Formats: sequence, C-alpha cells, structure tokens
Amino acid sequence: MKDSAITLLFPVIAADNIIGFVICDATGVSQERAHLAKTYIESISNDTLGKLLHTHIKILNPLSAHSVSQMRKFALLFKPTLNRIDQQPATNCTHPLTIKKTSSIDDILAYVQSNIRNPISLESVSQNVFLSPSYLSRIFKRYLHVNFIDYVNYQRVAIACKYLMLTNNKVSVISRQVGCAQNSYFSKVFKRATGMSPLAYRRSHAAVQKVLTIPRDLTWNDQDTIFDISRRYFKQLNCDFSMQTTNGFPYVNQIGSLTDSGSRGWLYTVNCQQPTQASSDIVSANNAVIQWIYTSRVS
Repeated sequence: MKDSAITLLFPVIAADNIIGFVICDATGVSQERAHLAKTYIESISNDTLGKLLHTHIKILNPLSAHSVSQMRKFALLFKPTLNRIDQQPATNCTHPLTIKKTSSIDDILAYVQSNIRNPISLESVSQNVFLSPSYLSRIFKRYLHVNFIDYVNYQRVAIACKYLMLTNNKVSVISRQVGCAQNSYFSKVFKRATGMSPLAYRRSHAAVQKVLTIPRDLTWNDQDTIFDISRRYFKQLNCDFSMQTTNGFPYVNQIGSLTDSGSRGWLYTVNCQQPTQASSDIVSANNAVIQWIYTSRVS
C-alpha cells in the first residue's frame, strides 16, 4: 500500500458485510481493464468462496490506497461510536459471519499459543487480531465457553506444570518462561489452578516421565468427554491411543509407544487438577486444557 498509484483493493461483500479484499497490482491498468478485472474476480469468487459460504459474493469497485487512508481516518474519528455499536448484542448471525467469527477465534488461539511465554493481555491480543477488547472477550467466551484470562492462565500453568515435572529449573526461571515477570503473581495463579505451591507440585510429581498437553480449541464440544477429545487429538497426530477396562473401570493404557508397564502408567489432569473419574466420564464444558502424564507412581 506504499504506492497508491499502483495498488487497487476490491472489497469483497457477503451477506451485506465486507469480509475481505482482493489486492491487485494496478501498474499500467486502465479504468476499463480494472472494470473487467472486477467482473472476473466476482465470477471466480462465486465459483469458489461463494460455494464455500453458501452465499452470493459481490465485488465492489476498487479502492485506491488514498481511499483506504481516508476511510481509516473516518473510522478513527468515529471510533467511540463504533465501539458502542460493537458492544450491542448480535442478532440473526448469518453463516458467513459465523465463519468469520470462528476464523477470528482461530487467530486468537494461534496468537496466544505462539506468545504464551511472553506477557499477554486482552488489549495486546485484540490489537494483533484487529478486534476490540470487548468484542474479543465476548466471542471468545461464546465459542470456547471459557473466559479469555482464565484460558491464558490455564495454558501458562499447564506449561509450568510440565517444566516443574520434567526439568530442574528454578521456580523463578519457570515463572519467566511462562510470561510472568513477578514470582509472587505466578505462585498465586499456580496455586489457584492446582491447589498447591509450585515446589509442592514438583515434589508430588517427581516420578513423571512424559507430559502431553492438549489446549482447548474450536474442535471441542461441551458434550465431548476428555477421552473423546484426546482420542481425536492423538489420531490427528497419528499417535496410538487406547483404553482398557479393569474391574469395570475404563482407563487409558497406551499413548504413543508408552504403555502400562508394572507400576508405570498414564494419568490425566483437567485444568491442571487430577479428577477421580475416568476420562470417559468427564465432559469438556468450561475446561481449558488437558494433560496426559506418564509416571512410575500411578495412584
């Protein structure tokens, strides 16, 4: 967009909403050729994107970089009003908009997972995915059924649990590794999630040999059990995952190449705590992370 003379943007419309732009090099392109390009792009868009979204795609006349700059100034001028509109409850959500929202959630999750070892706030994420903080918070809760801050904290604690179990790193080092600058804050968040201090957690999990983490994403359904989610996740990784039943109680006996062997076996945690029920008896509602733990001291 540095040279307004050679770049054109064709707004892409679906269900009366702008869902994106087609950006074209306009070097030496006449108005007539640009009009033909618009017609061609619209035809291609309906044959591809239109069929995917089950709606008619319309391509508007192209905008120059100067036009986009003017629109940006207009949006900034009315930002307070736009934010108030954004906070109104959504009604009659159409299929294309649903796809757009779930795509936004994917972007949020990708950003969080890529930056979980750095300080993360609702504001910093919203800026990077081009959503207002209030809107981000609302759609995150709607689609994942977990508050954004809770989700981030559980991901941090899950990583910290893994480091405490598998490394000799000091708690202060692990605190920084999961994006917490203050040890006191890290310890507070950790104890709230696990019910014990980081050092106590390390002592009680000294026999752990392997930790596998499954963060919540859009594939989780509230009625899915922990077993359902785990089986689907490991299947995508082409990783063996099987269950056996002993004395009427089902349990996971193999993940990958690690199987029950003597006193060693698999345990699991949900939101960093170990349930008493089998993984096939607990649904995923309101949970943010699952961890499977291979240990030589199975309880």
